[in-house]
Amino acid sequence: MNGFSNEWDEIYLDNLQITSWPWTDLVSLVFRHCKDIIISRNGAVLELGCGAGPNIPFIQSLKLDYYGIEGSPTIVKSLHQKYPELKEPVILSDFTNIKSFIGIPKIDIVIDRASVTHNNLPAIQDTLKNCYRKLNNSGYFIGIDWFSTKHADFKLGVESVDKNTRMNIKSGQFEHVGNVHFSNEKHLRSLFSDYEIVVLEEKVINSYESKIGHQFASWNIVAKKK
Repeated sequence: MNGFSNEWDEIYLDNLQITSWPWTDLVSLVFRHCKDIIISRNGAVLELGCGAGPNIPFIQSLKLDYYGIEGSPTIVKSLHQKYPELKEPVILSDFTNIKSFIGIPKIDIVIDRASVTHNNLPAIQDTLKNCYRKLNNSGYFIGIDWFSTKHADFKLGVESVDKNTRMNIKSGQFEHVGNVHFSNEKHLRSLFSDYEIVVLEEKVINSYESKIGHQFASWNIVAKKK
């Protein structure tokens, strides 16, 4: 699993980043743009980097089949204990590698909340190609919180293998999490050039109570297989 940041397994071992509720942006975008799939109750969803599984109950409530690819042995073991019915659908693997998708059926919706963006550019490009191959025709890729170049932490750490990816960040939101990729509009449109972009939204949130005046900025994207 060369594309996976080992830092994340250490984070989960320390019981950090354990979110237990579904991401509201994801819920909203699924209901707004995937109504036909929801109504059919006969679709399949693949989550990339499912972490502690906050989105699993949401997908299951829609009566859709859930699959996940996660790179942390610690969190996958925890998910299998919590959801024994997902022992086979949730696999320990690297979603940047096409081999990780071999046992997964055709998918109607791929979801990702800020997992793919924790990779460098070549790994992200490979991931999007992997998803495109696995998606059914007119299937959707929904990405939540792909970090924007307007994020306050964009210039922290050092440049990785490409100018948009930072690594060795030692302070702030991305302290010790490995690669963090930041995008602007032009860059995102290039990454999703094989898809039809349905939604492209940028969120910029300023924290005025914070002593450092932190600015959080990220993108939500809904892209459809052509």
